[in-house]
Amino acid sequence: MKKTFSSKKSAFSLIELSIVLIIIGLLIAGITGGASLIKNSELRAAISEARGYQVAVNGFYSLYNQLPGDLNKAISEDSDTAIYAGPTTGSGENGKIEYFASDVVGANCYTTNSNSALTNCNSESIAAWRQLIKTGTIDSTLSLTYTNIGVEQVAGMNMPSSKIKFAGWHFDYRNKVGSAGNYAADTAALGVVQEGGSYAPQNVVVLTGTTGTATAATSTLVNGTSNLAAASLTGSDALTIDTKVDDGKANTGKVRGLNPGASSTTCYNASTTAQADYIIESSTSKVCALTFQVDPKSS
Repeated sequence: MKKTFSSKKSAFSLIELSIVLIIIGLLIAGITGGASLIKNSELRAAISEARGYQVAVNGFYSLYNQLPGDLNKAISEDSDTAIYAGPTTGSGENGKIEYFASDVVGANCYTTNSNSALTNCNSESIAAWRQLIKTGTIDSTLSLTYTNIGVEQVAGMNMPSSKIKFAGWHFDYRNKVGSAGNYAADTAALGVVQEGGSYAPQNVVVLTGTTGTATAATSTLVNGTSNLAAASLTGSDALTIDTKVDDGKANTGKVRGLNPGASSTTCYNASTTAQADYIIESSTSKVCALTFQVDPKSS
């Protein structure tokens, strides 16, 4: 008797294929959703950091009646050292935390070794961090390497780091906006400079990447034709933070965008009369630094 053999070819049924596609879709949704949650968490953390520094500046001011970094006297730390008093203008404070204060190196600049000739005496922002840390106004365990602003400032090393990757915080006094707001130095007095249609110079804490280097001939983190701040946020992330905290406009309010290098059309189109929108062209390219007002009673 002759035997015959038959072969069967098996394949996925439509139901099985549907289940596989559903699983793939759920995995993709989970991955993208997770990334979105991480991003939102980072942005909320940055907002919280900025608010914390605003509270710290207000707290310091309420204790000493002067701004951190702008304090015109040393605070005793122990019998052998004094808390860095930082530079002052003339014989006292001028109400500005200046990242670069070119006119002040001298007797009012105290360090732990009483050397008033150190070049980092030129930065009130560096003095501010040291004063806030040493007085316990912010985390007293925070350890920073205080180096002069003639070299780049690195997050987590020379300035407090942020939950935003590769970004950190420094102080400055903002009185100009982008290349269209390149005001002369003699118009920098409080209440004189116009930004976005409002008279509002302000002391700020700056969310920036690794900074450029400053000399007596260069601008500060936020002012001038080639400011030293580096991009730390995408345009959409900057807009999200500004919208949650303030007015969502790049050149007005208590939260403001910053064009790195004062290059207009990078973060926003600079304007001294109109409210400017953030430029959103990429979901991954960092194009904005961001400033948050920290003046006492500004909250």
